[in-house]
Amino acid sequence: MSENVIEVASRPVLSVSSETSVKDAAEYMVSHNVRRLLVTEEGRAIGVFSAFHLIRMLATGTDPSSRPLSRAGLDVPVYVGPTTPVIEAAKVMASRDVTAVLVGPEGSPQGILTTHDVVSYLPYGAAGSASLHEALVPDYPVLDPGATLLEAASVISSRGTSGVLIVDGESFLGIVTVRDVLQAYASAGGQAMSARVEDLPMSPAAYIDEGATVGEAAEVMESIGSDVAVVFCGPRPCGGIDDISLTRWLASRAKA
Repeated sequence: MSENVIEVASRPVLSVSSETSVKDAAEYMVSHNVRRLLVTEEGRAIGVFSAFHLIRMLATGTDPSSRPLSRAGLDVPVYVGPTTPVIEAAKVMASRDVTAVLVGPEGSPQGILTTHDVVSYLPYGAAGSASLHEALVPDYPVLDPGATLLEAASVISSRGTSGVLIVDGESFLGIVTVRDVLQAYASAGGQAMSARVEDLPMSPAAYIDEGATVGEAAEVMESIGSDVAVVFCGPRPCGGIDDISLTRWLASRAKA
């Protein structure tokens, strides 16, 4: 796989009007299986709306369904050139605290490189041979199965992760991800936030052994379509990783 972002980035770039409601944008993302949309106004890109923006709004306990995207706290578009190495793009994402960069000339993006795309690249990049211990997040957030989806959204928002591990005592039960919250909200609006996670269908869990490499872990995540993986040290979970933590880890390996 090429080191250039244009070969890794998602294409085409899906866009919606700034007057689109948050609820309609969520439904559009779910229907296209994406977590980010380019937001335009009179044909001009003004920002990027993502499922993470939705999570932050939901975590406040309010229902933003009718709010237009123009009032949804959009990320300012960040651009990188098509031949930018993926590791350098990851560095830009980390330094600007965004989970995606647009690829191509400003105003005419040819693609969008997301943290999910970075994970799909890792099995083929040089950094993929590194030990998973380097990227492990030992205190990855955990909730018990009786927690509500609102509580899950609040933890995800406050910790800046792509999900939360669901654990009952010493038993690992599954993962609630940003995509799960997005799906529930798109289906039932703000009412979905009162549901308990134990009553929800959880995303397929990626199980990774501590002895794996970063590339092997990313390959497992990619194979089942999960943005989050639980890492086991022997019979018990000892942390987790996700697309955001792996992107930041890759960025940390870029030369200053």
